[in-house]
Amino acid sequence: MVHSIFTNGLNISFGDYLVFVGTEYGNGVPFGIHIESYLYDRLAAETFIGEVVEWNGLRKRLSFVNCNVHIHILLMQEFHCRLEPPPGTAPDLNGWAARLGEMAVRITKEPGLGLSLESILSWPAGTEGDSELERQLASLSQALKTPNLPLDTSLVKYFIGRGQGLTPSGDDFLVGIMAIEHLLGLADSGVSRTVRLLLQELTALTTQVSVNYYYSACPGDFSTVILDLLASLLEMPDFDLEECAEALLNVGSTSGVDTYFGLWFAILSYKNVIGF
Repeated sequence: MVHSIFTNGLNISFGDYLVFVGTEYGNGVPFGIHIESYLYDRLAAETFIGEVVEWNGLRKRLSFVNCNVHIHILLMQEFHCRLEPPPGTAPDLNGWAARLGEMAVRITKEPGLGLSLESILSWPAGTEGDSELERQLASLSQALKTPNLPLDTSLVKYFIGRGQGLTPSGDDFLVGIMAIEHLLGLADSGVSRTVRLLLQELTALTTQVSVNYYYSACPGDFSTVILDLLASLLEMPDFDLEECAEALLNVGSTSGVDTYFGLWFAILSYKNVIGF
């Protein structure tokens, strides 16, 4: 059934899983079906939260029962949402940290994680801070510096579901970390490994939308605004860092800022690990 409706898309619920149907507008969703704006406008005008949606596995067809709209998956192009760095690409974590730090001073939105923008910008200085959140961040960063050792599950659980909205800020933050871990070949350790261990608990810890972003992130699937920013750090052709950072930071009320902090946090935490 239709779970939630937005300006540029909607979510359909199939048990614990969601499917996004909507326009891309520069941010392809890893569990999404992306359609032209005029088609979505027609769908949005006629559907409603709770409408029955049926999936015909034989015909690969998604049908909105009330408004008689059908989406034929076989007629659509496959959407790729994994970054494949060019062969021989070496991570430059010190350079990446510096570049993201330079971009961070231009942020105008306040993050939703629970830290002020000023605190986030001063965080890399290494001070643990006085708040519980700052102590948890310091502990998580220290734990990531030894990727060969499993994380304390409570460190990750502290951030899951933390905050408000369809994707709480703590979830956006962790997904940013997971993106860097996949890029560095560390998906079998750190936050990524811990989230996989917690998959069966996620529905009780956070929102259904966040759960689906975690489901996608575990095998390495991320929104295009994240992938584009990673591509710009790798200096792949046609990806400008400033443009890609701005696109990510503009996502949602605080989602983009919190994800950006997750990316930056992971880079700062891993940059002194032997081998990087």
